[in-house]
Amino acid sequence: MNNLRDEGEIKFRLTLKRAPAPEQNQVIAIEKWRALFYRLSLVGEYPTEKIGYGNLSYRLHRNTFVITGSQTGHLPHLQTHHYTKVIECDLKRGSVTAEGLIPPSSESLTHYGIYLANPSIQCIFHVHHQSLRQMLKNRKIDSINEDVAYGSQDMANAVANLLDKKNSGIFLIKGQEDGIISFGMTVEDTGKNILDIYRQLAVRQ
Repeated sequence: MNNLRDEGEIKFRLTLKRAPAPEQNQVIAIEKWRALFYRLSLVGEYPTEKIGYGNLSYRLHRNTFVITGSQTGHLPHLQTHHYTKVIECDLKRGSVTAEGLIPPSSESLTHYGIYLANPSIQCIFHVHHQSLRQMLKNRKIDSINEDVAYGSQDMANAVANLLDKKNSGIFLIKGQEDGIISFGMTVEDTGKNILDIYRQLAVRQ
């Protein structure tokens, strides 16, 4: 299994073009969910390692999307300058070109692979929760094999193949200890995918 705690490391070739932060109307919808997920500890920072976990994105146009910035997990609320716009990715080269004030999430290439898989997918929420993940492992949930490294070209290709004909749902990355990815056609649907299973866990406990 891949080491969960090295997740903050960017594993693709990044070109960051210094540019103004995304506009507020491009991030406000996902920031609402991100703030909620922070309160539920679905997004945050591992206290000992000081490594952030969880990332959210929203498609702007074709394969351009806005995504939470790298190492922002410790913040309960994000401002526009904590988000970055990914404008181009190359799966063969394993490269990402972004615009903004900070590097994009280390999972940007994985998000790109999901958007590439299906044009109807508009939003992606990647959260972490050990108990929630354990509950899902006991169900027939789609998953990516544990030998596929997070944030890598192989990961982007794997999710593209997995989600070719699916526009909403949840899947697991076996190589991550507690990662869960939700995707959907709207921000609300993507968020509710997570909340529905979170409530099921609360009932069980």
